[in-house]
Amino acid sequence: SLAKIDSKNEYFLYSRKKLLDFKKRLPRLPAGNFRHCVDYFKKGPDRVLPELDIFHTSSYDLERPKKAERFIVTIHDVIIKAYPYGHSEKTIKEVDGELKRVLGEADLLIADSNNTKADMGKFYQVSESKIKVIYPGVNISDSSRLGLRPRSKNIANIVRASSEAASREQYILFVGTIEPRKNIQGLIKAFNLLKKEHGIAHKLIIAGMKGWMYEDIFKEYENSAFKNDIIFKGYISDQELARLYKNASVFVYPSFYEGFGFPILEAFGYGVPVVTSKTSSCGEIAGDSALLVNPERYQEIVEAILKIISDSSLRQGLIIKGFERAELFTWQNTSIEFLNCLTNT
Repeated sequence: SLAKIDSKNEYFLYSRKKLLDFKKRLPRLPAGNFRHCVDYFKKGPDRVLPELDIFHTSSYDLERPKKAERFIVTIHDVIIKAYPYGHSEKTIKEVDGELKRVLGEADLLIADSNNTKADMGKFYQVSESKIKVIYPGVNISDSSRLGLRPRSKNIANIVRASSEAASREQYILFVGTIEPRKNIQGLIKAFNLLKKEHGIAHKLIIAGMKGWMYEDIFKEYENSAFKNDIIFKGYISDQELARLYKNASVFVYPSFYEGFGFPILEAFGYGVPVVTSKTSSCGEIAGDSALLVNPERYQEIVEAILKIISDSSLRQGLIIKGFERAELFTWQNTSIEFLNCLTNT
């Protein structure tokens, strides 16, 4: 997206290892002003890159290059301070030190959300004037991005297709890493209550890789009287993830803390009603297009899920709102705001 709107500036894409196949990707760019610089031997940007007007990074462990006139850093979150549970004292100390250094060195900080901006002020006393919020994008119109539905003027067809799939498949979906911060234990407790007291026919599908400190999560699963209706998918392909999103009755994302929360927008883009946390950035990103709950109270998760699966009018309204909400988060908008930062900093 940045290449499409800026043919004036020259960009050097710096990476410490070759994460992407740029031989295939770079020729697709509409502009010839992008160069890829791979730092195979970890020499650092000063020994690999030329003189720069601006150096931008989202890696807090990179020091300010001497060759750069201005230093811009994107901070995705400050989980290490806002939700330190699950991190060792050594990791917390190291990351905290790196963040303090880079927050002080940067001329401008970019935050993924207002919540992250507020956290930088709260935990590191960073001035608001030094932080610019730029939301990342989700390619709703690009079918290559997890097969997301393209924009459509006929939203009624989307609602109808989603409703038919949900009534046919009947499952509640969660997507994310298996770790304490995602509140999967609370979701399983809510699911147990939905089965026991409300007799719902739905299954619970949890898609995502194991992260860390997941033992208690699987213990909660093993102790569930309804474990046969709880399915851990583990790592899945983009195609399978697309199918799970499109056919879900409801997507539930009760995370305790998120710097942004891409799965919320992905679910919106597929036309799936969403239940998510009112805390951290989740409520900010979802707006009024989802049912918001206190993640500490799994009874609220129960009530929100029940509302959606039992009220077709509410469900349809959330699908429409969610689809429209997702279309606000485009990489084109992100690139325009980012370019403004580069030219006006």
